[in-house]
Amino acid sequence: MLNFQSIRATAMQKVPYDWALIKNLLSTEASLELTASFPYEEFRLSEGEGYGYSWGKMLATSEDISLMLKSSDNRWRQRMAQGRLTCDLGHLSNVWQQLIEGLWTDSYRKAIAEMSGLELNNCVMDIGFRRYKLGQLHHPHTDEPNKVLTHLLFFNQRWSEDWGGCLRILKDSQPEFAFQDILPLSDSSVVIVRSNNSWHMVTPLTCPVSECRLALRVAFFRNSCLTSDLGETQLAA
Repeated sequence: MLNFQSIRATAMQKVPYDWALIKNLLSTEASLELTASFPYEEFRLSEGEGYGYSWGKMLATSEDISLMLKSSDNRWRQRMAQGRLTCDLGHLSNVWQQLIEGLWTDSYRKAIAEMSGLELNNCVMDIGFRRYKLGQLHHPHTDEPNKVLTHLLFFNQRWSEDWGGCLRILKDSQPEFAFQDILPLSDSSVVIVRSNNSWHMVTPLTCPVSECRLALRVAFFRNSCLTSDLGETQLAA
């Protein structure tokens, strides 16, 4: 389902930090099916200053979950206890199960590693669903220090520039200092390499009440540094 050649053919941009816009990672047919069956149950509103979206279950392989539960970060254990972190894909449609299983493959990890120039073999990965509604946003942030790379996939078949909800690549921490705005359209996905200046945000949604911004977040974390140092953490995408 995943077009790994689209990843390999994408060049990382170096300004204002390391990031990339990948086009046509999914076929039109697959994208339409994924949009139509994007999950809507068991979402909860994000908590904390700067957050403003609803997030669904977080998915990880059983091997990665085992590593997460051994870490010093209590959030993984809390999510597992709450049923928010799982390796079970039974609640998803067949096409979503195929996509998640594709993201769990060594081929996907290798393609992202080659494109980014990063070593990802020793990272743990989790995948999370995101829904944004009218009035919601995600303030400027750089992600947790233990995060290595984020891959954001979008699933809106149509989206107007007037609706907000863009992924904004920022020049610095100020929301008005935009480097590039990316509409959450299904032919696009974005990779962001975490650094101290990897500022990005989701602009406030002004879309019709009937519309939702649909996204999937794939994140790679250092498994030797899964700590909950909230004093350093920037808001997680």
